Formats: sequence, structure tokens, C-alpha cells
Amino acid sequence: MSNLESSNLESVLPYNLLAEKLVLGSILTIPEAILLVSEKLPIEAFYLETHQIIYKALLILYAEGKTIDYINLITWIQDNGFLLKIGGANILLDLLNQINRLTDLDEYIALIYEKYLRRSLIKLGEELIENGYLTEIPLETIFTKLEQSFFLLSENKSKQHLISVEEGLQQIVKEIEEGLRIPRLPGLKTTFIEFDIITQGFQNSDLIIIAGRPSMGKTAFAFNLAKNIAQNHNTGVVFFSLEMTREQLLYRLLASEVEITNTRLRASSIKETEWLKINTKVSELSKLKLFIDDTPNLSVGEIKLKIKTIDLESSKYVSLIVIDYLQLLEGVDQNTNRVQELSKITRALKKLARDLNLPIIVLSQLSRNVESRVNKRPILADLRESGCINFLPEKYLTKIKGGKNFIFCWTGNSLKKQKILNLKLTGQKPIYKLESNLGLILLITSNHKILTNKGWKKIDQLVKNNFIGAKLLIGFKSLADFGKSSITWEKINKIKYFQLAPVYDLHISNYSNYLNNHLVIHNSIEQDADVVIMLYRDDYYNKETSKKNIIEIIIAKHRNGPIGSTTLSFDPKYLRFFNLKKFC
Repeated sequence: MSNLESSNLESVLPYNLLAEKLVLGSILTIPEAILLVSEKLPIEAFYLETHQIIYKALLILYAEGKTIDYINLITWIQDNGFLLKIGGANILLDLLNQINRLTDLDEYIALIYEKYLRRSLIKLGEELIENGYLTEIPLETIFTKLEQSFFLLSENKSKQHLISVEEGLQQIVKEIEEGLRIPRLPGLKTTFIEFDIITQGFQNSDLIIIAGRPSMGKTAFAFNLAKNIAQNHNTGVVFFSLEMTREQLLYRLLASEVEITNTRLRASSIKETEWLKINTKVSELSKLKLFIDDTPNLSVGEIKLKIKTIDLESSKYVSLIVIDYLQLLEGVDQNTNRVQELSKITRALKKLARDLNLPIIVLSQLSRNVESRVNKRPILADLRESGCINFLPEKYLTKIKGGKNFIFCWTGNSLKKQKILNLKLTGQKPIYKLESNLGLILLITSNHKILTNKGWKKIDQLVKNNFIGAKLLIGFKSLADFGKSSITWEKINKIKYFQLAPVYDLHISNYSNYLNNHLVIHNSIEQDADVVIMLYRDDYYNKETSKKNIIEIIIAKHRNGPIGSTTLSFDPKYLRFFNLKKFC
């Protein structure tokens, strides 16, 4: 083929030059990225021969256990006579200068793969034309060959998520039969009996939030869960600690197991008779497939790559991820406000749980509003980031300040009057103006959720003519009638940027949504969670309580099961948790 023909072909066949550069640049700057890329992209997925050579060299370096960096890469390319063919060392330096973000790597891979499939489709079309001229070959043979080629091509794209009802039900029946032969919980057991009965163990692809105020024992409880599951199931568990160091966690673990205080262990104040116990426990704990990562400022993308590294390199299959804690995770865009960031992070964590097909536990702080209540026991409304609403009508604020401290919340079937516990200004943020066909206006931040006929949707996910939940006062003689009736669906007329304006945190007694200017809006990070667990210790607030060293585990949300609560015995000296009946 001539250079001219080659040039024309390059301009015709679909490929994404920038995506190819960004993916190769990601591998060069973050070597762990090759685990993710090699899993999804064959060498021919890169269109340019230059990029194919570079990618192949990177794969060979990885397979040989060599460090993936610029020096090793250029050495391999030079030694194998490819340096001039790729266009010189400047090509590699250009890849190093690409701006890479791990959180976007999946998207770049998808762009490359999509173009690869399109090129494969074009190639198949060319084969179809060529075969049409081959009169000496029976049509049945040609059709069979082309059918197989097309099936393989379409299978690569769609089979991953496509399953028939028959296949799915057969799999479920098989699981039920296995459960009859060997009685077991469908999820990962924690060894906390009542807790396991309510949750049925932690399920694959679930995002579980464990929330509580500081000093409630979130980290200790989560670390106990991680250790118990690793021990009970003989499986891999990864604990990402963004606050405490690996050393601090390991001292805690050893102290709780040998029943010697953390202070004594750190001071090496150990009796001779205790050394045998320490060595025995160290030997036992060393057999656990429990990994601790104390890298600060991790992103969800980096967590995914670390899990892939463990799975592919150490042959220790990971069945659970624990992250301590949500508010310390790094977001994708540092220029957005923290409310928007956390919302994106929880969505990314839910997607990660589904992609890896394992449960992810993430710890979260609760709102300070808990401290302002007489009853300190946490509720779902405490699990949210504040400051997303701009209340346009001044009379609305006057009503709240004037003592009419109630508002209507959506229960899922009807509206229910709830107490307003607190209203506070949380600063200024960019506000968008949503207007319905009837002229209902809502001033709200872009990440805030509103009730639609297809569930809760963020403002930045809505467009004109989408249907949103509305409640009109017309035709109601009393507030009681207003609350009992169902909502109506109102069309969006327009959404546009309004201005930078004050936003407020409205704290309600029981629900995480409320009616603002006749529209049902939401303000909670728990929407992405499948299970929400809240911790409460009465003796933290009430020193005279009869419930000393008792922690209440509140399952406040359970998407696929019942909610409820149970209690465990808490040993504050060694930070351990036990089934309560053992101590009755």
C-alpha cells in the first residue's frame, strides 16, 4: 500500500488519537493502570502502529516483572529496533506530558474499544463484499462464516450485560439448591449473630454506609468486621485507612487479640509470660488475607487499581473493601464544591461495587445536628451534606422563624408533616433556576435531587419536558387532606443558571426530603447506598445510663431486606465487639 493510500485510510477509519495517547500516558505515569487496560484492550484496539508497538512493549515489560517507566520502555524499543519506526524518543516524551486522571481511565478505554469495534465492523463489511464475488464457494459456507464473525463481534460488545430470564432463573435455582444442601447466609457473615440475621450478610455489589458521630467507634467496628470476615470466610479483605496509619491499626488489632493495652504494647511494657501469647497471636493473624492501605487522599479510581493489583498479582481474591472514611476520599474535580464532590464519589463507589461484584463498606461522618437534639440517636436525615437550597420566598423563612416549625415530606406514598429542627445559612453557591409549565420555580444547586416520575434525579440530569413531582394546594380544604393525597407530575419548562446566592441547610426530624414551593426535593448521600448502618452509644452522651458499654447498631436503610436494630457489647479497653448474649 502506498503512503498516500495509507494516509487516506487513516482519515477514513475511525479511531481516537487523544484517547490512545491518554491511556498509554496513564500506564507510563501510573504503572498499575496496565492491569486495568490489559484486561480490556487487545493490542489491535490501538489504531496507530506506533501506539501498538508502545503498548506491546509495555505489556512485555509487565509480563517480565520489570518496572514500567520511560527508561525501561525506550530501552526495550531501541534494543528491538523500533525507535525510528515509532518516530523517535519525542513520541514517548509526548505521552509523559499527557494530563492523566485515573478516574477517567475507564472512559478513555471505552472510547478506544468502541472505535476498535467500528473498525472491525468495517473489515467485516469488506469481507462480505469480497465473498460475494467468490462464486466457486457455496453460499451456505459464506453465510456460516460471516455469521460466526458477526456473532463474535457483537458478543464482545453486548454479552457482558445481557442475560436471558431463563439463564438468570436457572442460576438462582442452582443457588437455592446449594443453599438447601449447605445452609448458609447469601452474603459475608460478620459473626455478629443478630446483625447477620437482619442483613443476611453483606451482598456482592452492595454499597454499605456505616455512619456515626466522632468517637462512636466507627473505625473500631469496621476493622472488627474486616478481621472477622477475613477470618471466617478465609477470603481477601482490603481496609483503606485514609485517617489512621497502618501501624496504628495493627497495634489496635494486636492489643485486642492478646488483651494487652495499646499503651503497654507501644511502650514495650511486656511481661515474659505474655510473649508466648503475643507470638502465638501474631502467627495466627499473619495467616489472614487482610490488607491495609494507609495512603492518604485516595480517589475511587486509585482504589480500583489497587484491588486489581491484589487480585492479579497475589492470587488472593478480594471479597470485601472497607474505606475509612468517605469525607477524606479525593474527588475528581477539585473546583466543584464538596457537596457535589461527595455525591459523585458515592455514585462512583456504587459503580465500583457493581464492577468488582463485591460489597464495599464506607464509613461516613454524621451531621452535627445530632448534637443539637435532645434525643441523640441518629436518623437517616442526619446522613447528608448541607446547604443545597436557596429559599426564594422571604415569607418562607419568616414562617420558620415565626414558630410554624413544620414542613411536608414525601413518604413514598403520601406527604407527611414533619418538624423543622434547625435552619442555618451555609454560605453561597452557584444556583440554578428550575421552572415548570405551571410557573412553579425552584432555586437549587446542580447536584441536588428532585423527585421525578423515574425516581430521584439530580438537577444536572434533567432536561426540558421531564416530569417532576409536584403538590398543588388547589382544591384542598385542609392541610390534612393535602397530606393524604398523592402528588401530580409536572413538566419542566426550563432550567438555567441563576446566580451565586445564599444556600441553607434545613434539618428535619425524620425524612431526607421535603416540599419546597410545591416541588419534592431531596438532600442525602444515602441515595446511592444499599445499606445504611448507624452506630449509637448512649453512655457517650449519658454517663448515668444503665446501658454501659453497649453499642446500638441501627440498620436505617436496607434496599433488599428489613430494617431494624441490634445491640453488641463494646469493650472500650481493647476496642472489641461481642454478641451481647455472651455476657448476659
